[in-house]
This record gives sequence, structure tokens and C-alpha cells, in this order.
Amino acid sequence: MSKTEVTQEEKKEISKQKREDKIKFKEAKKIQKQLLKQAAMTRKKYSTRIIRGDVIATTGIKPDLEQHIIEVSQVRKSYTQGANSFQVLKNIDLKIKRGDFVVILGPSGSGKTTLLNVISGLDTIDSGDILVDGYNIALLKDKHLTEFRRNKIGFVFQQYNLLPHLTAKENAEVGANLNRNKKSELKIDKIFKMIWLEDHMHKFPYQLSGGQQQRVSIARALAKEPSILFCDEPTGALDEATGRIVLEVLVNINKKNKTTIILVTHNPNIAEIANSVITIVNGGIQSYKTIKDPKSPKEINWA
Repeated sequence: MSKTEVTQEEKKEISKQKREDKIKFKEAKKIQKQLLKQAAMTRKKYSTRIIRGDVIATTGIKPDLEQHIIEVSQVRKSYTQGANSFQVLKNIDLKIKRGDFVVILGPSGSGKTTLLNVISGLDTIDSGDILVDGYNIALLKDKHLTEFRRNKIGFVFQQYNLLPHLTAKENAEVGANLNRNKKSELKIDKIFKMIWLEDHMHKFPYQLSGGQQQRVSIARALAKEPSILFCDEPTGALDEATGRIVLEVLVNINKKNKTTIILVTHNPNIAEIANSVITIVNGGIQSYKTIKDPKSPKEINWA
């Protein structure tokens, strides 16, 4: 018998493993379907009440709305791939103060971006509570969650996502139009001064550098007058010089506007500009520390 020939016993074992995997897959899909149905019923029960102002939690927490803009309790998040289920966030408990500048650190695959996505309402959870500015977004229906994101939250991503046929100012005005905030449109000029681009408002994206385009995306987010600004690797596509400028803009916004900023990065040096640093490892919070004297973006190492 050749070395590559499969024996009858091995064939039986392979066939048995395939049957077991098929059964596991069906069971996982059944459980997932049940969880989704249960979550939908819960959201239907509470969503309208929450959007009208009721503070509701399922885990027994009593949020301190004056001090904390975000409170996360017993949050779990998993993904299913084939017959396997992977837990990405493991029983997360977290409180973030109003006006804080928070950096979330962690290696690739640690769950840091997933944490940002669930507390910003971009992704759902399996169980737990996520109270953002008093709203338990874990219990909101899709319609109400979209409304909440549009009115309360600003996003800055690694990719700028500017509309190429609009000027920088017009791109920023898109943010104001998203939540129909006419008052914000009147503040666009002030926002461009804050991000040091007042002389570039009427240029198109192709006429701007990468760092300038990223600042325009920040202006677009600020035009909504958000309570919180979520930033996912905002300097990831930038060189050191332009990256530092973007960080200076974010620090300036945090100090002047008292906007809460939550920034995800893989660069531990960037954490030195924050008031609070959360380190995520294997889906859990390894540490949550406060920095009394944050450095300026000009002072930190980069590489």
C-alpha cells in the first residue's frame, strides 16, 4: 500500500467527522436563530421607550448619566463560522467619563475594533447592556439605532470616504445634513478654523493631501455636533508628520468642545496623548488606566 493511500478505517473516520461537523453546524445555526429571535422580541418591547427617554438596563446596572457618557455591562459578542463559534468579546464591563479622551489598544484580532463597533452601534451584541448618553443601544431596533447614530455620534475611519465631486466644505456639510442640523451648517467655517483648513474649504479632495482629507472627514463628523467621536485607526494611512497633525486636531477638539473621543489604534505611543487607556487582549479588558499628564502629539514617539 502506498503512503498516500487512505485505509478503510481512515475513510470511516473522515466520514464520521464530516457527519459530526454537519450536526454541530445545524445546532449552531439553530441556537443563533433562537438568539436572534429573542433579541428581536426584546428590542421590539423596549426600543420605543428608550428612544423617548426611558433608561432601561437588563443586567441590573444603575447608570450615572451625569458622570459617564458610556456604560457597558456584561457584554458578549461572538461570530459563527461553519460549525464553530468564536467569542470575540468576553463579558465586558466598562465606564467612560464625559469629555474623556480614550484610546483602545490591542494586538490584531484582540477585539478592539469589535468593541468600538458595538459601543458605537455599528454592530450588535449577543447579550449585555450598552448605555450611550442614557440610551441602551443594545435594545434599539434598527430604525431607532440609525436615528441615534445620525443624531448623537460622529465617526472617523482610516479611509476618508470623501465625495470626490464635492468641495471640502460641501463634504463637511453632508454631516450637518445627515441630522438635518441647519444650525451646524452655520458653524462649518468655525470648524474649518478649528482643524486648521480654513484656506482649503473650497478645494476638492484630489487637491488635498491625505492628512488634509482626513481632517475634512473630521469636520464632516463634527458638523453633526456629536456627543462622542469614534475614531478607528485615524492615522493608519498617514505618514508621521500628517498623523501628528490629525492627532493635534483631535486633542484640540476634545479640549475646546469637551467632545468625548474614543480612538482605536495598534500604536501604543499614541496612547500617551489620552486621559484613559483601555488594553484589550483575547476579547477581554486586560487593563484600564488613567493618565494624569497626557503628552501632546508632538512629544510622543511614532515608530
